Amino acid sequence: MMARWSAAVLFAAAVLTAASSCVLVAAVRDDDFFVEGSVYCDTCRAGFETNATTPIAGAKVRLECRHFKSASGAVERSAEGSTNATGQYHIELVDNRGAEEVCVVALVSSPMPGCGEKEVGRDRAPVALLTDAGLATTVRRANPLGFLKEQPLPNCGEILASYALRSAPSY
Repeated sequence: MMARWSAAVLFAAAVLTAASSCVLVAAVRDDDFFVEGSVYCDTCRAGFETNATTPIAGAKVRLECRHFKSASGAVERSAEGSTNATGQYHIELVDNRGAEEVCVVALVSSPMPGCGEKEVGRDRAPVALLTDAGLATTVRRANPLGFLKEQPLPNCGEILASYALRSAPSY
């Protein structure tokens, strides 16, 4: 009796495992990629994230891919996304062409009042979509992207001084 029960449990587990594997295979193709990242407001205009940095919900970003041999540099395909409440975005790129493309994620717009200036050097981030780079996942993570606050917070001098920077700007 115990042997029948064990066989039934093992069979049920095998069916559930096979069923869940089929769902995963059907949901994600081998040539699809996902690009994730975050968008923030540089509240101190520091040029990097600080403990006063604020995530931006509803920011728009665009993934742009160009053929690596393109003389014109024209965007061959793109996909847009927007950030969630924690400033994170997730963009799906269907039918990855991998080594043929050079891709970047770029800021499009910020819905945050007073924080809409694109931060030079943090307004775009390259994304490697190569399939032969030894990465076991189809998820790629881009560096954080930032907008600058029009006026820095009053305590930014103290915040930047706490990082022991050689020349913290005075506000």
